[in-house]
Amino acid sequence: MKSVLKKWKTLILLFAIPLILMGGMAFIAAKAFTDRERLEPFQAAIVDQDRTFQTEYVIKQLTDSEEITAIVKPVITDEKRARTLLKENKIAGMVILPKDFSQTILSGENVPLTVTGNEKKPLQAYLFRQVMESAADYTSAAQSGINTVYDVMSEAGLSPEDRKTEYKRDLLNFSLHALGRNEVFEMTEENSLFLQNVFHYYGVSIFVLLLMVWAYQILLFMRGQLTPGIRTRLLLYRMDGWKIHLAEWAAAVVFLLPLLAGGLYAFKEADIWGGEEIAKTAGGMILLLALFTALFASLSALLRSDRLFQVVSALLISAGSVMGGHFIPAFYLPSWLEAWQAWILNTHVLDAAFSIIAGEQADLGRLSALLIALLVLMCAGAAISQKREGA
Repeated sequence: MKSVLKKWKTLILLFAIPLILMGGMAFIAAKAFTDRERLEPFQAAIVDQDRTFQTEYVIKQLTDSEEITAIVKPVITDEKRARTLLKENKIAGMVILPKDFSQTILSGENVPLTVTGNEKKPLQAYLFRQVMESAADYTSAAQSGINTVYDVMSEAGLSPEDRKTEYKRDLLNFSLHALGRNEVFEMTEENSLFLQNVFHYYGVSIFVLLLMVWAYQILLFMRGQLTPGIRTRLLLYRMDGWKIHLAEWAAAVVFLLPLLAGGLYAFKEADIWGGEEIAKTAGGMILLLALFTALFASLSALLRSDRLFQVVSALLISAGSVMGGHFIPAFYLPSWLEAWQAWILNTHVLDAAFSIIAGEQADLGRLSALLIALLVLMCAGAAISQKREGA
């Protein structure tokens, strides 16, 4: 507390500068993901290699549908031209209707459609794939209904001519119901935290990253206050090294609690958090804060060099901010990074923070176990370092 009173201006700068910088970066990033820009219609190619009445009818229904064209602008072309457009990043994806596609449907054979997405437009490619999967699901449902009716007619002993006539009628009726499903089924809208409000996403995301940066800064500040003279006196009073680091960790958590409370109050005022289950929400966020402070406290115990401690901490913060989804949502990151995201602490902490703020069930048991493991690592590292210094 003496150090805080003596260097309060330094502490204000340490906490204010990251807040200003990250707030500005979050504002810029949020502008890049506004609702209008994310939902702006994009082009996708449809390649009809069958060229039958049935495929032309299906394509016409797709191109005439207001619900679909509000998102996807179909481009009817051949495969060579479609691949060229995909390579030139002019379309979000392409789908190929293969030869004999209509005949295979009539015979009950399942032939998959080839849907190719544009990796440079991950969100649009994902939406296009969902549209195609939806169409395939409803087509499969229609096909199952037609086959069921046909089997019933066969068991009833209807003549081949009557079965053929009824089959064609059912094919048309079931297909029209599938294509006109918005008139048959009730449409509901489910929004995730990010899709519902991009500013909510960045509000939570940047605050979690700020907790991580503040945890590092307060541990770095405490590390500078514990001079060799003070450490020697503590050791003379039989204050073991692991107790010193454990006390630093606990003091850092307590010191950052007012900032955590301020963040929750800001969430409530900005309608990001409704204020429900205050104790549960506060407890979950305190756990996340304790986890970040334990991370840097363990590094402080393991690394005696100040420069090495700062370098390693900076690398962890940089990797966490990029791959953890703080500025660029994990949805937009390249697929090859998915394997690494599981090893980034920020990925799990950010997911837990979203669940806590949204009032959903968060996997806090695993994070609690990780917190205990970090504290054990911190105490072990401090004990080893003290033994080496004594030797």
